[in-house]
Amino acid sequence: MNLWKKFKRAFDSRIVKRWGSKAAKESLWNQEFGKGQWDFLEQTVGDPIYPLLEKYSSAGSILDLGCGSGNTGNELDFAKYTKYTGVDISEIAITKAVKRSKDNQRELRNEYACSDLESYVPKRQYDIILFRESIFYIPAAKIKSVLCRYAKYLSSTGVFIVRICDRDKHRSVVDRIRDSFAVVEQQLVSNGKDILIVFKDR
Repeated sequence: MNLWKKFKRAFDSRIVKRWGSKAAKESLWNQEFGKGQWDFLEQTVGDPIYPLLEKYSSAGSILDLGCGSGNTGNELDFAKYTKYTGVDISEIAITKAVKRSKDNQRELRNEYACSDLESYVPKRQYDIILFRESIFYIPAAKIKSVLCRYAKYLSSTGVFIVRICDRDKHRSVVDRIRDSFAVVEQQLVSNGKDILIVFKDR
């Protein structure tokens, strides 16, 4: 495949993931997870997100929006949380996450739901609502309203935690969070352009 075709396919993929219909998004993500395109992300032990999750979860509950094949729910220290809910639009990713949790004997503590991040409705309140490399798949104009809706499902001391892989590329997302919410803490990852932001509703 020539360079132009590769670029066009990548561009088209980003368009569908952000602005496509729910069915189109689901189909594309299932295709990518089914082909193993995201397998390289299945081992993330040592990621700086984990100390933040442990700090703010207070051994409580975590809602992971865009959980993929279940890294967070299977790599987070088992003693640092009591309930974990992972949500992803890809049924293939969710199937992998469920299997990993069962293999790691976490099936009683971890649960998963197949849903679009923009329309998912939580069943309880959480101490952390996590967007780990997933928030930029929500159209920028909708980010504030989506976060405001989810804020209703945070506990009284709960926080959002967002991890963004390239703070320059996704500057508009970072700015929307800073402008619309109360930032509690942020970390810049020293070996790259990643940023981790902890925030809550004002």
